[in-house]
Amino acid sequence: MMELNKKDEAYSKAYFRVLNFLSFSKRSKKELLDKIEKYLSKTYLPKKDKDDVREQIIQNLKTDGYLKETIDEDFANSYVQGLRNSGKSFNGIRISQFLSKKGIPKEIINDVISNIDDEAVYESVLKDAEKKLRSLKNESALRKKQKLLNFLYRKGYPFDIVSSVVDTLL
Repeated sequence: MMELNKKDEAYSKAYFRVLNFLSFSKRSKKELLDKIEKYLSKTYLPKKDKDDVREQIIQNLKTDGYLKETIDEDFANSYVQGLRNSGKSFNGIRISQFLSKKGIPKEIINDVISNIDDEAVYESVLKDAEKKLRSLKNESALRKKQKLLNFLYRKGYPFDIVSSVVDTLL
């Protein structure tokens, strides 16, 4: 009877901590599972009981609608939308690296990146290029163009958009 109480207590603590973790922002499935693992690693339960508690938490998260099949798609779309709304510069490579780190499958990453319109990328390239040009004001025109192109390529922007922006600005 005592073991059951410890198991229930571990479940309650971990489940409500996971709910608290979810309350701040959207999370990927990997982040969620890692957080469950972290909370359970701090309990002094036998491995079998930890596995039971983990399964119970995951099942209840699914039942309560927190762990849906589309959790990774929702997270990826939310991240890209947040980048757009923040006004920060972004590109496919940076988005891909971030989402990969969060455990998002490649298919979802490619889908999200393909949905980014060229106009948004163009605006991002333009913003970064204008900012970089301010630091290149003492350079010759040719040197300025070379440095700007290299800077934008290193940031991972597409060749055609970079060329278009640089031609517009110089």
